This record gives sequence, C-alpha cells and structure tokens, in this order.
Amino acid sequence: MFYDLNLPISATPGSAQAAQEQLETRKRVELLVHLGYQAVAYNYEISGKMPNNHVNPITKLSLPGVNVKQYSRLTLVVDDISQNYGLNTNNPGVSSYDILAVQPTNEKLFQAACGTFEVDIISLDMSARLPFYLKHSTVGLAVERGIYFELCYGAAIRDATARRNLISNAQSLIRVTRGKNIILSSQAMKAMELRGPYDIVNFGTLLGLNQAVAKDCLSSHCRAVIMHAETRRNTTRAVISVDPVSSLTENEQWKLGNKRKKSNSKDSTRQNKKAKEPSSS
Repeated sequence: MFYDLNLPISATPGSAQAAQEQLETRKRVELLVHLGYQAVAYNYEISGKMPNNHVNPITKLSLPGVNVKQYSRLTLVVDDISQNYGLNTNNPGVSSYDILAVQPTNEKLFQAACGTFEVDIISLDMSARLPFYLKHSTVGLAVERGIYFELCYGAAIRDATARRNLISNAQSLIRVTRGKNIILSSQAMKAMELRGPYDIVNFGTLLGLNQAVAKDCLSSHCRAVIMHAETRRNTTRAVISVDPVSSLTENEQWKLGNKRKKSNSKDSTRQNKKAKEPSSS
C-alpha cells in the first residue's frame, strides 16, 4: 500500500480560489490512484503560532467507487523558540487534524522538534540550503520517539537549483538517520508534478537508500506515521489505547472471536422464544 502524505492546499472554503483548488486537488488524487497510491493526506500549512479560533479548512473529497484513504494534515512552520505553539491534543485546532507535522527553521527549534514536540513528522525545506548541520545525536532523539523525517520531491521537479539542494540535503539526512524513519512525499502543487511509486523508489536509491528501504519510505514507514498519529490523539501518557466495539467495521468483527458468536446465539435464542410464545387474544 503506497501513501502520499503531502498534497498541499492553501485556499480556505468559500473563497474565490477554493473551487479551482478543489478541482486541481481532485485531479491530483485521481492521478495518484491511477499511479497506484491507496492513501493521501491533504496538507495545510501555517507559519508561526496557530490562531486560537483556527478551524480546519480541509474538506475530504467525495470519490465514489475510488478506493483511497484520505487524511488531513497540519504543518506548522515554527521560527521562535520562545513561542508556545500548543502542539498537544488539548488544543482543539491541532486535534482536528489526523496528522501533525512541524517545519523548524533554525537549529534550536530542530532540537526541540526532535526532543520534545508532540508531532508525527518533521519536515525540512530540503529545496534550500539548510541553516544548520544535521547531527546523529539530535536526529536519534526523534527516531527513538517514533517521529519520521519527510523528503519531498516536488520542488526538485520545479527547479534545477532546488534539485541540487534536495539531493545534497537528503544525503546528509540519510547519513545521520542511517535510512531509518524517513518518508517520501510529493508536495506536488499540480498533477503534472506527481510521479509513480516505483519512480520514487528509484529516486530514493539515487539519494542513497537501498531499494527495499526506499519502498518502505512510501509504504510501511507512512503507515507507521498514521499509527503514531492515532496513538498521539487517542492516548495520554499511556501505552494502551482502547476503542469501543462499535468502532469495528464489518471486516473487523472477527476480532471479537467467540464473544460475537455467543452474543449472536443468545439473540437468536431470544427471538425463537418470542416466536413460540402464544399471542394473547
């Protein structure tokens, strides 16, 4: 199962650009499905501190007959270490998104993102020269906490200079992470900037990943991000998350085992008793 966890959106619902952007988003999603992807995340980006009255502007598309999972994602571009960005589930604006990412702009914020921020993804602007060096000790904190680093290929398609910077920065990140906890995303603004999953696997080998790990960066690593996000939203300083039985789909009813069978047999017994009871005239 292949994922693209970064389809940018910018227009707010009801604005003049919203209808045009939704049409372009539909084109991107339909092409991703055609290329073999089964899950996408719509990414809304905010620079600086999130407003207190922020409302999630992402509207998931109605795609009848299309087998694709859709997620909402928030990326906060942080630039001030003294600010309280409210990156926790108690913030209703943050909790309204499925995935939470952060883009630090300096070394202190990068250290905070790796060590303390409650996020799922750390995304760096790899299309420009990084203002700090990536250190194994800092990156290792994020790897231990289950946070993933994102590499986006969209900018490399749009600009030659961005392509050179991306390759150089990505190789540095892969060196310090040793290929662990990396995902590959498109960040494609238009459908023509999208590429098939195996094209991206080949691109990953160009960056220094072996083919199996590059494939994981589009599949199992992305699934781990989704699971990390669910755990972050549904648990608080805990190691166990309990979902109600009512949340199980029809295909997941087998998890109930014999309890399901017993409840079904009890229900059928009650129905048979009611059927045998004589009706009062």
